[in-house]
Amino acid sequence: MPQQSLDIVMVADSRFAGGTLAALETDVRGFSALGARVGLMPVRSAFLNDERDFTDPRFNDLFDLPGVARLAPGSSARAGTIFFHHPLTFFFGIEEGGDLHADVSALVAHHPPFRGDGSLEYDPLATLRRIHKSFGVSPLVAPISEAVRRQLRSFAPFVRLTRNDWPNHFAIEGFHPKRKIFSQDEIVIGRHGRVDPLKWSDSAPEIEAGLPAASGHRIRVMGCPLDHLDRLGVDHSKWEILEFNAEPVPEFLERLDVFSYFHSSRWMECFGRTVAEAALMKAVCILDPKLEQNFGPVGIYCQPAEVADVVARLSEDRTATRLRVDAARDIVAEQYSVKSLKAHWHQIMADRGDTSREGGVSCPPLTTIRKMAGLYRRQYAWR
Repeated sequence: MPQQSLDIVMVADSRFAGGTLAALETDVRGFSALGARVGLMPVRSAFLNDERDFTDPRFNDLFDLPGVARLAPGSSARAGTIFFHHPLTFFFGIEEGGDLHADVSALVAHHPPFRGDGSLEYDPLATLRRIHKSFGVSPLVAPISEAVRRQLRSFAPFVRLTRNDWPNHFAIEGFHPKRKIFSQDEIVIGRHGRVDPLKWSDSAPEIEAGLPAASGHRIRVMGCPLDHLDRLGVDHSKWEILEFNAEPVPEFLERLDVFSYFHSSRWMECFGRTVAEAALMKAVCILDPKLEQNFGPVGIYCQPAEVADVVARLSEDRTATRLRVDAARDIVAEQYSVKSLKAHWHQIMADRGDTSREGGVSCPPLTTIRKMAGLYRRQYAWR
């Protein structure tokens, strides 16, 4: 098979939903707009072996973009940069491989290795070995946030991290809020995201407090694990519930005054794409305190039980609240606009990796080794 010459190759499982696909889609569109020749290679991971036949239409639409071509499994290609998307794709093994060559390659770590409860979900060292076996390259690991970077430093010096994060990018021209928040008597509070119980608080009282269906409030949710919430006994009778992606995200967020997001103690949000989207649409972001390391002044951080009081205070001084969301939008637009994609790409191309533990780690070496042993014991037990 002849070797194709490209600027960028992106390898991903097209069945990943939520923020991973949205980030991939934005990057591909951004590279296409820069005039890059992009090869997109879809693979199938055993991690998603219960969804073998579904591919999000947004992934297939990418092949209609200028300069974007489909690379079939087994293809031979050379590129300046190769991106492998999501470590779980490759840790659990893929059916396909390819003969790939690059000046620089990077595994985009959309997911942290440790779960919220501290257990290990994937082994970064084994993930990199499996990529090398399947594709012949040894990538750097590109965290999408400092939260993920801190965890990955636990595996230094055996994992080489990019010196700069590979953040989510946003085509901010698609996020144009038209109305002022808190402009009506009824306050609309809501959230959106893929249907995953871990994206929700652990108990019914916490979930109901985080989305307070009090008098004068209207609750809108897009993407909701109803069966899970019913098992917990959550009263969602006053909520307006839409299926995941039932509306374009900016359109859904346009109707919110407040975006309220709290997740399970077993989950670690490595970035929080939905939060950035809400900030771009000038909704007030009331967030789990764990998200402060990712978003800083963009959000207001509290416990679910405090949400109703926070909303009441915000509604008392609506002018100050609107100035606050203006500032939050400016921060997100500056840090994550797709206009920064070219600079981030050039940083990756010049990167030779970092194997230091400087900046802090999540686990000391002996604890990391014990957690790796626990991961493989669990995997052996599942077989």
